[in-house]
Amino acid sequence: MTEIKLFQIFRTGTFTAMNGLTREYSEEDVNLMAAAYKPEIRPAPLVLGHPKDQDAEPHMGRVESLIFKNNVLFALATFADSLVDLIRAGSYRHVSAAFSLPDSPDNPTPGAFYLRHVAFLGAMPPAVKGLVPPSFSDGSGLVSFSSEIPGAFINADDFNLPIGYTVGDAHRLALHRAALQIQRDCPAVSYCEAVKLVDGVVAL
Repeated sequence: MTEIKLFQIFRTGTFTAMNGLTREYSEEDVNLMAAAYKPEIRPAPLVLGHPKDQDAEPHMGRVESLIFKNNVLFALATFADSLVDLIRAGSYRHVSAAFSLPDSPDNPTPGAFYLRHVAFLGAMPPAVKGLVPPSFSDGSGLVSFSSEIPGAFINADDFNLPIGYTVGDAHRLALHRAALQIQRDCPAVSYCEAVKLVDGVVAL
């Protein structure tokens, strides 16, 4: 099982990066971060700490999309069970986003900051203060889904659906539940926006 969550990773303001560079990030800058992100070109993994090697394992999930709301950049990400367990245990309490510079040679969408990865931090405090880290309960209220379940094996009993429901109905119900969870994570996101965010991510 994989879990999906919308959570805060960055915001507008003036911050000092790990390399010592201090910069102000405007609404336009952060909004462009969301618009520039193309996971089909280069997905940003979820990692523990900031790895020196971007491709270093283990990757513990990936960012599926970004959305900018109320001066905050949110990431919709799929989480590996192992990362969820670490967050629940309190081992990783903070997140820190790493970006390629707009003019960096490795930036797939030049002109805007491009998300490289989202690091989960233990004792190290993040440079960007005031973000609400992702939290997971013991199972109630979570949006969980399997990325690959052959349609032939889906039936009403699997999803507590009434007799007569079809695979399509099960998928729509999963999208509905996922969209409601997105709205709980970020009330500023409309229901239609939430459905668009999770459509294509929630797969049954």
